[in-house]
Amino acid sequence: MIFKEMTDNQRRVFIDTIQLYEAFVAAFNKNRSYRGGMHWKKSKGREYLFRSRDRFGYGKSLGPRSPETEKILAQFQQSKQREKERLSALKDRLKEQSRFCKAALIQRVPRIVSSILRLLDQQNILGRNVMVIGTNAMYAYEASAGVFFDMDILWDIRPKLILVADKDIDNTGLLGIIRKADRSFESISPGGFRAVNRDGYMVDLIKSEPKQLLRKETRRMGGPDDLEAAEIRNLQWLISSPKFSQVVIGDDGYPASLVVPDPRVFALHKLWLSEQADREPVKKQRDHDQGLAVAQLIIQYLPQYQFNTSELRMFPKDVVQKAKEKISDMKVRG
Repeated sequence: MIFKEMTDNQRRVFIDTIQLYEAFVAAFNKNRSYRGGMHWKKSKGREYLFRSRDRFGYGKSLGPRSPETEKILAQFQQSKQREKERLSALKDRLKEQSRFCKAALIQRVPRIVSSILRLLDQQNILGRNVMVIGTNAMYAYEASAGVFFDMDILWDIRPKLILVADKDIDNTGLLGIIRKADRSFESISPGGFRAVNRDGYMVDLIKSEPKQLLRKETRRMGGPDDLEAAEIRNLQWLISSPKFSQVVIGDDGYPASLVVPDPRVFALHKLWLSEQADREPVKKQRDHDQGLAVAQLIIQYLPQYQFNTSELRMFPKDVVQKAKEKISDMKVRG
């Protein structure tokens, strides 16, 4: 068996954790709306209420001092304090809930991965600029289905996190973000696509090859010292697919959002990889097993995802047809 279904208690703890984490994320975002501050600023002998947006003092005037602006300031300060207290309370509840997650044995994702995911999400990058591909994506699919994959299917999960960059790239440095999760991360070479920490854990940044081979596209999210995405062929299949978002549990018991490709697209891409002549044999077998495992998961637990050609039009028709034949054979043998 490649699946182990969650028990009733595990499902209850998991659902409670998701709801708590969603409340925390909402509170975190609300707190961000109060960044900077509000204070009186003198100009030409008069006081004006000034709303600063960041530590550099950028912002705007809300008008001269008056009963109305004094009321605005008081309401702002009260609301900011209230939201700060709410966020602190939710942090405490998450800490307590993490112990329940570990007791229920639903913590699955490597801690370094869940830490990086939370930081990317907090920077509004996850799902907008980058998403996760590779074996780590399977944690999202199993969590959505309420099952656990056999760890033999996930045997290569520990050493690497693969992030794929979409064309929408901003100026936020990726290396700086992952260093907040672990300060020991370093790029393996100037302009490299991979960062490694002292424990040997790797984070790779990749992107799809340009459709026009002579065209140069932005490959860094930050400055010249940031990671530079490696260009990989046929990643456009993954990037152009609908995104699949799911809350998962890190092995420290803390939740994080995981954004990955549509599970059908993951399965088809893995099956396609398993047939590539230049693919290493050991990786080809892994790709084949993981592709079929996710396909089986969809059939058994996620029936809303059908392998319809019209919904998989980002793939060439022959790739879809070959994969559907393999999946049909699997159904017959099952």
